[in-house]
Amino acid sequence: MTLDGITCQLLANELNEELTGKRIDKIYMPDRHSVILHIRFTGGYRKLLISIDPGSPRICFSENTLENPSIPPSFCMLLRKYLAGSRIERVTNPGYERIIEITVSNNDELRDRKLYTLTVELMGRFSNLVLINENGKILDSAVHVDFSVSRVREVMPARIYAYPPAQDKLTAEKALEMAAKAELPLMESEYSRPIEKALVGSIKGLSPALAAFIDDKANIDGRKTPAMLSDSEKNTLTSVLTDFLRSVTDGTYTAHVFYGDDGEPADASIAELTGYPRTKTVSSISEAIDIFYRARDSKLVLDKGRDRLNQIIGSALARIIRKREIHEQDLEEGKKADILKHSGDLILTYKYMIEQGASSVTLTDYTSESQAEITIPLNPALDASGNAQDYYKRFHKAKRKMELAEQYLKEDELAVEYLRSLSAAVNAAMSLEDLDAILEELRAEISGDSGFRKGAPGPKAQPVNKGDPNKMVGIAKSGKASSRALREAAKRASMGKGNKDKNKNKPLACRRYMTSDGYEILAGRNNIQNDQLTFHVASRRDWWFHVKGLPGTHVILRTKPNEEMPSDNAVLEAASLAAFFSKAIILEEHMTSGDSKPGLLKAEVDYCPVSHVKKIPGAKPGMVIYEGYYSILVEAKEPHSKDL
Repeated sequence: MTLDGITCQLLANELNEELTGKRIDKIYMPDRHSVILHIRFTGGYRKLLISIDPGSPRICFSENTLENPSIPPSFCMLLRKYLAGSRIERVTNPGYERIIEITVSNNDELRDRKLYTLTVELMGRFSNLVLINENGKILDSAVHVDFSVSRVREVMPARIYAYPPAQDKLTAEKALEMAAKAELPLMESEYSRPIEKALVGSIKGLSPALAAFIDDKANIDGRKTPAMLSDSEKNTLTSVLTDFLRSVTDGTYTAHVFYGDDGEPADASIAELTGYPRTKTVSSISEAIDIFYRARDSKLVLDKGRDRLNQIIGSALARIIRKREIHEQDLEEGKKADILKHSGDLILTYKYMIEQGASSVTLTDYTSESQAEITIPLNPALDASGNAQDYYKRFHKAKRKMELAEQYLKEDELAVEYLRSLSAAVNAAMSLEDLDAILEELRAEISGDSGFRKGAPGPKAQPVNKGDPNKMVGIAKSGKASSRALREAAKRASMGKGNKDKNKNKPLACRRYMTSDGYEILAGRNNIQNDQLTFHVASRRDWWFHVKGLPGTHVILRTKPNEEMPSDNAVLEAASLAAFFSKAIILEEHMTSGDSKPGLLKAEVDYCPVSHVKKIPGAKPGMVIYEGYYSILVEAKEPHSKDL
């Protein structure tokens, strides 16, 4: 959503009606780009969010809860000094600019009544928040702009505030006057440009999105210039532009929120944009802004958390792969053990032929059919028996290295599979709760406690192996310390939480869905929860689903009483859900079937009764074996209902 000058003018009018005469109680600054004003209304208060984030500058009423720092920033303290307890006099816009001014009255230290203006500049990367006194002097600003940054306009304390340079364009009122005289309301300097650009260059505060809406509604080829338009096209364009501008000047516009194919808000505007599956009409521009940006911010926070966990898991996976390469080298060296033993045997057999101090000897290999000669390197400091013993020692060392390498390689593969399952869970995460569950599992694995959070571990719980480099992800090969990078990454991920989260130790609920024919589906958020669902929550008669041969979520389809087999529709939806939560790993493995349609992703899913699923002894959470299963090829998608 773009907050252009026209939208800011209308938003200022809305806020003026809402806020005039209201009192500012509290002021918070969650981050350097956001200020929240608690404004007292009859029967309670509302939060006015002001954001000057370069990517999403806005001002609107919002109930979005942001965590406040323990020590307020200096600019927040300044706002509290001048604005706390003040009365809002008016909210204005200086003529279709991307600026909203909140003028308040308050008493100073001498109990004199003073006026202050909080100016919100919503200009993308040049956005700013400026506090000005009644004499027009800047008290302070969120972003300082000195002469080295801008030679045109300084925004610094003690300077006189000046508006950004005005654009020489037609206001909505002036454009309506021209239209009333049967003139095309465009500036002559814009007649050689395409229609949409000519509209943006002529009408003050008009954004490209609104210009595209006007052009589309007038049904004019956007490649044409105003000079190329016929008289009928000019009349149509003038009529459409007049209707739109009158809705602006008369306040008869309607705010809309537009939703994409995923059901999430994709845009918001005062114009009825086309090309979206669903449109919702809301009561105000402020509400439209809040709906759109709240969904956008949630997605950004989710993406940021997903990237952070992927970085942690990717780093651990890279270390495991490096260790696997070392173990593969050890295995190759271990395969030379028989050659070392054979060399020792030959030296003992022909020791009478070996002279003291020789650096090598060529002997006949009596075990080969061709009786080939072999040159064996020797240690000149040792006699024949000593060299033979040296080869035997190297043989035993190589044999032991090969045995350990084979063991470690098996455990490396399990570790890689486990980390890939974590990565699949992260990529399938649809909420912050999902990421919190994965982070909790990661902490449990690093601490060596991967048991369930509630209840004590049972008598069959496996002891923590602190010495094996592959039993815990990130253990050093020496077995002396856990991987520093992984521990530090997880420590950083959990910093700042402290005791503020009262539900920190409360287990997160699993995902719950309902099929279109009334069956309940449960899906784990992480591997620990997968184990809990399969072996503690699900009945033995319930059905278990998992994507075939790949890491993924355990999905449980609850059966109804006295029912052996759920409906075919329920099986199809549960299998589709299991594939949906493994979409990223399926794409990675190129598991799409040949009959998949463009844009669709299909995968093979195994399913069986829960009683056929067994836990692998000593394995990581979520790793199981199963038998007596069926397979089905399904499209990866959620069921019709959202997570309950």
